[in-house]
Amino acid sequence: MKSESEVLEYAGASFRSVWALELLLLLRRSARSWTPADIIKELRSSRVVVIEALNNLTAAGLAVREERDEYRYAAVGHAEQLIADLERLYAVKPTLVMRSIVNSPNSKLQMLSDAFRIKE
Repeated sequence: MKSESEVLEYAGASFRSVWALELLLLLRRSARSWTPADIIKELRSSRVVVIEALNNLTAAGLAVREERDEYRYAAVGHAEQLIADLERLYAVKPTLVMRSIVNSPNSKLQMLSDAFRIKE
């Protein structure tokens, strides 16, 4: 198992929202494939949030899109171990994990602020 700080760092760097983490854990807990409509119903989320999270998770190799617009969990190796550790930590310290995701710097926002930074 990775250290708590490593797991929190991974969470902050890998997930743009707690919804994305919840979605990934839903996929991980079930061997089935999920349609976006099924995920929306299960998580009581919006289509925009679910589609964005699915696109990000697919791009990161943590989920895979199958035929008929269905998605399933796809993490393997090191990523799978980190996610397993993250799921365990999230079960016992959900607020800590949520804070690491919510308080992580947004790279797009950081790039924008860097563009306007006064250089010496």
